[in-house]
Amino acid sequence: MKLHRMLAVFAFFAAHTVLATTPSPEAVVRANLDAFNRQEVEALVATVSDDFVWYNIDGAKMAAETSDRDSLRKGMQGYFKSVPSARSVIDALTVNGAFVSVKERAMWKNKAGESKSQSALAVYEVQEGLIRRVWYFPAQK
Repeated sequence: MKLHRMLAVFAFFAAHTVLATTPSPEAVVRANLDAFNRQEVEALVATVSDDFVWYNIDGAKMAAETSDRDSLRKGMQGYFKSVPSARSVIDALTVNGAFVSVKERAMWKNKAGESKSQSALAVYEVQEGLIRRVWYFPAQK
């Protein structure tokens, strides 16, 4: 009887420790955006799962932009080299379980030094503390 009670107490604390150390879906998405804004590719890649997929949606078409961590790493390295002023902010955010819907505003300077911006909707799926998939909808000026 005593052993069962000890095991139950251990299981209770172990479960709460795991839950306490797994960041919320919102925290994961915000960490991803923070890494993007610092242009820290490895920190950004650390927020996604091994089987991460980034989908671009345009009308009835959906295409995989990136299909794993390494592709994301290479893509972001190239992007930050070509657009070193890139930054993004969250205008609105909603959490529905594992899904985080975000209205994002991206800002950058073009080659002439002019400030540019656009907004887009994205839906992130977060599983076990990592972004598994993201769906990006067409950007709006």
